[in-house]
Amino acid sequence: MEVRRRLTIGDNLQSLSTVPDSTVDLVYMDPPFNSGREYDARLGGSNRGAAFTDVWAWNSSHESRLRSLTADGSSQFASTLRAMVEIVGRGGRGAYTLEMAARLFQIHRVLRPTGSIYVHCDPSASHLLRMVMDALFGAQNFRNEIVWQRTHAHSGSRRFGPVHDTILFYTKSNKFTWNQGFAPYSRTYLEKHFTHEDVNGRFQLITCTGPGDRTGTRAHYEWKGVLPPTGRHWAWKIEKMRELEASGLLVHSKTGVPRLKRYANEGSGVRHQDTWSDLPSLSAHSSERVGYDTQKPVHLLERIISASSNPGDVVLDPFVGSGTTAVAAERLSRSWHVMDQGLVAASLTLSRVREENRMAHVALSGHPESLNELERVRTADPSAFAAWTTSVLAARLDRRTTAGTVALGRRRWNPTFLTIVPMSTAANLTTDLGELTGGLLVAGPGYQNLAHQFAQLGTSRLDVVPEAALTSVSVARTGFADHDLRIA
Repeated sequence: MEVRRRLTIGDNLQSLSTVPDSTVDLVYMDPPFNSGREYDARLGGSNRGAAFTDVWAWNSSHESRLRSLTADGSSQFASTLRAMVEIVGRGGRGAYTLEMAARLFQIHRVLRPTGSIYVHCDPSASHLLRMVMDALFGAQNFRNEIVWQRTHAHSGSRRFGPVHDTILFYTKSNKFTWNQGFAPYSRTYLEKHFTHEDVNGRFQLITCTGPGDRTGTRAHYEWKGVLPPTGRHWAWKIEKMRELEASGLLVHSKTGVPRLKRYANEGSGVRHQDTWSDLPSLSAHSSERVGYDTQKPVHLLERIISASSNPGDVVLDPFVGSGTTAVAAERLSRSWHVMDQGLVAASLTLSRVREENRMAHVALSGHPESLNELERVRTADPSAFAAWTTSVLAARLDRRTTAGTVALGRRRWNPTFLTIVPMSTAANLTTDLGELTGGLLVAGPGYQNLAHQFAQLGTSRLDVVPEAALTSVSVARTGFADHDLRIA
């Protein structure tokens, strides 16, 4: 089974338009919520990279987009969009609705007939997105409105505390991939439902009958002087009943009615329902955190991907953000294609995938492909430059030690090996780096001074990486700088 990996940087609407029809098995998207806020990625020290802006305004391009969408879509989709724009107005909410509709239109095209989509939103936009998705996918293909309780308490001014997000689950047709998931029995559930116990553990007593009168068949017989109740039949033939009794699995009431022992350790657990309160959001001190404002926990994506895809299937996320979808897909042996407009988001995604599979090749597009482009990034957005450079060197930007004129990256599997990125001609080490066994030093402005400082620290295994290696054509094929990165 081949696992394919692709990371696209740029406008996801344009990127989606290049994806062939009916090639994707599952889409998860966590788009902006129309919150009116700007979001950051905290990358170390006082450095903050722009993650994304969730502020919307109507302009002339939205008039042309409305005309285009209503011309290309079904009559139901077209009439729904026109009505929604009239209702919410030609303002921020109207612009948001159209931008999301355009992307959902493309997603509907690329999904396989057996595919599914999960859209992560909150109450401020869920009603708008649901109307668009009803028009695109059909109300009959709506499956769930999942409530994810992301926190336990939140103060609210003159209202109930907002503690949940909404995840809208639709399928493209009535034939779709579904793998039922289970949660372990909680202690409270066991005490409530498995009220008996013997040497084999806790058990509950369940009926030995099924619905339906089957008089005259082998499911209707007298068992120890007892017939099944009216309108019901025994669940097993008499031979199986005798076998269960011989195994000590039947318990009889005072009136002789048999019931079956079902032990807690025999069950798969409790089926997942549409309210998820067992998957907490990431705490401020979680080791999983990478500094991205809207980062979601991996176990949330693992539940979704496990339920609606199989190993080898293609998972698409057009708003990948911190990279959680790619990480979960990698862990579950799914192929994946993720997109984001921000270089910071792409860098975090690539770095986190490397921590799951350090040798994995990731196909890239939209990244800096020339020294001139790389220099423009360094000048315009030093934080993005630092994050991207460390990611193609198979490391993740170290938020604790990155500050000022030097960016440092570390590898989870070898934390004493550094990647060092000078950010200016005044590059200078100002922090305690702890034990070092070697590293990679990018030959950018000021790298000679850094090389001298590392030599004084006794770090002899320090390789200099030419900047040209960061933009080589092989980077697009593999996601690695064109240099011996000493990964193994």
